[in-house]
Amino acid sequence: MKKNASRQRRCLIGLRLGLVIFVLLTVFALFELTALAAPTADNFGVDDANGLIGTYVTVPVNITNTSNGPVLGIVFNIEYDKTVISVTNVVKWVLTSNWNVLSFNNNFAWGTRVLLSGPSAHAIQNGSCGSVVLFNFSVIGGAPHKTDMNLSDIQLSDPSGNEGPVPAKNGTFYVADTVFDTGPGTYPAISGTHIGTLTPNYDISVHTLYTYSCEGTGGHTEYVWIQGHGVNESASWDGYNDEYQNIEFGNPFILREGKKYNYTIKTGSYPQIVHGHSKNVTGGEISCTQFTDVNGELYDDCIPAIMFV
Repeated sequence: MKKNASRQRRCLIGLRLGLVIFVLLTVFALFELTALAAPTADNFGVDDANGLIGTYVTVPVNITNTSNGPVLGIVFNIEYDKTVISVTNVVKWVLTSNWNVLSFNNNFAWGTRVLLSGPSAHAIQNGSCGSVVLFNFSVIGGAPHKTDMNLSDIQLSDPSGNEGPVPAKNGTFYVADTVFDTGPGTYPAISGTHIGTLTPNYDISVHTLYTYSCEGTGGHTEYVWIQGHGVNESASWDGYNDEYQNIEFGNPFILREGKKYNYTIKTGSYPQIVHGHSKNVTGGEISCTQFTDVNGELYDDCIPAIMFV
């Protein structure tokens, strides 16, 4: 009898232990299923952007390849230097245009917190890619003329209230100043082909090349090519008109602070020349590697008198 009772107790203890393990495994499995079901996406964030001091620039926040949705709510922080850019407004964008809740708090020293939610009829479906909000930034400037735009605490929510994080895609905002300017040149002046390098002191947004011409002449640039660090842009002269000293680039571009770029500039008539091998100018430094004048003579101390704006 005693042996039977002892055996029964051991069986009961084993049964209880097995039941406890089963319950724990069930809870763990449910937790794992819930975690796996939390909405997410491949990434969520911004691309690099740029703008001139005193202007306004829009920066979209994008989400890529949503999953485990649909998504009915989004919360995130964006951190940036408020001495460089400042948020003036945040608006719903492509994927959230029919959502009914958007609020943002811009009273943090580090940046802005954004909250969005919408009805089931306009949920973001699995596999979606696009913009969820559009930031409108005022470009203030200030050293160091750029700021990181880092996203954090990103949470997506589904109709059941499950919340899931998303990997952040961070960007950089570059502040472009207005000009890279050698200033006027001096005589003697002659046209030809200039080859050299230029290095900006800060990010410069380039739309137009202006050429200083000698008084009473039609000095101008006929062709310009800028190359280096991902830039490969060229432009040609349109002929004599009211703005014959200007060449417009079809694709405006950014010259980055501290990067050295190669230039080739072919001039016509009597453009002004800055005489010297190199010069510190407004916006950076420029140097002459070779100048071949229209007579075929070679020099290494003739810098084109120009301004990038």
